[in-house]
Order: sequence, then C-alpha cells, then structure tokens
Amino acid sequence: MSDKFTLDMLDIPSGWRRGEGDWTGVAAALARGETVEVIQEVGSTLWQNSLPEKHSLYWEGENLSTIKARIWISFTQRRFSPESVLPKVQWHPRVLWVGIGCERGTARELIETAIQNVCRGYHLAESAIAGIATIDTKAGELGLLELCQARNWPLKTFAADILSSVEVPNPSNIALKEVGTPSVAEAAALCAIELISSTILKNRQDACSTKSESACGVGILPAQKRLLVPKQIFRSKNPPLLQGGVKVGSAVTVAVAVCAIDYLG
Repeated sequence: MSDKFTLDMLDIPSGWRRGEGDWTGVAAALARGETVEVIQEVGSTLWQNSLPEKHSLYWEGENLSTIKARIWISFTQRRFSPESVLPKVQWHPRVLWVGIGCERGTARELIETAIQNVCRGYHLAESAIAGIATIDTKAGELGLLELCQARNWPLKTFAADILSSVEVPNPSNIALKEVGTPSVAEAAALCAIELISSTILKNRQDACSTKSESACGVGILPAQKRLLVPKQIFRSKNPPLLQGGVKVGSAVTVAVAVCAIDYLG
C-alpha cells in the first residue's frame, strides 16, 4: 500500500462520483506532498480512518499555511473558473433522493427533463442523485422505470398512508382526493432518506459530515433542511395526447431531499 494519499482512494467502494475540476492538477499536488484542503459537506467520513501516514490533506477551518489545491465533497454542482491558479476537484457522494409525482403515462423524457431543470436551478449535481422515490401506485409507471434503468437509479415506493403521515411544506387537497395523500413528491423524498438512514444504521456503524448535530456517529441535518427542493411542477409544452383511449401524462412534480448517509447500493 502506498504511503501517500491519491484521489483514487475516494473512488470504489465508496461509490462517489467524480465531478468537474482539474483532476490532473490536484493529483499532481498530492504527488508532490503539497498542502491540499478538503471541504467535506456531506457523505461518509470513514475514508479518513484509512489515510496513509504520509499525506498532505488538511481540513477546512484548520490553520493552513499555503494551499496548493482543494478537494470539495458536496452535492452542489460548482463551476470552477478556468483562470484560477488553484486546482480544484469535486466528489459527489450519492445523497440526493428525488421525489416524483406524475400523471399516468408520463414519458421518461419529461420526467428526466424536469429533474435536470431542478438540478440546474438549485445547483445540484445530477451525479449526487442516489435514487427516485414515489407512491406505490407508480411502481409500474413505464417512464419512471425506463429512466431508473437508464440512469441506474433505484426506485423506492411508499404506500399512500405512509406518505400522508409525513409533514410537508406544500400539501395538496387535490392530491389527497386523487391518490389518498396530500403529498407525493415531497413526502416520498423524505421517506426515502429516512428509509436509507435507518437501514444503513442497522447494518453498519457510519460517520457522515453535514455540519450539524450528530447521533450514532452519523451527521443528521435538521428536519427543515432535509428537503432541499420543495415541490416543483413541470408541464409539457405539447398538448396531452391519447394512446389507446388513455391520456398521456403531461405534468411532473419534483422534490429533492438530502440524506445524511451516502447511498452505496
């Protein structure tokens, strides 16, 4: 085993995704043993326990003399200036769960476009998405299944009575009347992060960074901050079509929640 830290040590088996940045520049700084600052906002911190003795990593807030490069671990999609003399890279732990509500027969393209628009609008990295969550009656929705298969995203579904028990900022009486719960997208996203957190904590001891309170070695975001994106409604610009006498869905609701623990499945 090398006595120096390399960027590949944050790859498999952590399951993090590489984002934008000057990977060659940061790798070169590490190879030279120069000071590299690490800013970790989310994700497991267990990798720090396996650092080689000779490493040049320093953490945000420490008294740094001369920073030569920076590693940013976050769900945020940052745009680095090409003119910057400081090489930077981004790692994206898979901590975002996207709640989806959609009409029957909604095409994969519309769902995917809605998710992409939300990510751009809120500066979220698509590679930080862990999976999709929705109501159980949508478990066979073809557009959702096609998207999850193409993007290798797990699909978590929850019954209406479970979703209706979740407090959300934007409940809907229309949704309650139609599907039995006042919220699908927001409630499903929140249910997904609770499910993942409780499942992982039962199986392993973990440590995460969220810059807030912690319990059982895991950083837990305050409840009001777990829902990063309240529900956003996207409608197709094209008029609804009929296929076999059934109207093709033309509206998608998207919400995004952040989990304290990165998804490794």
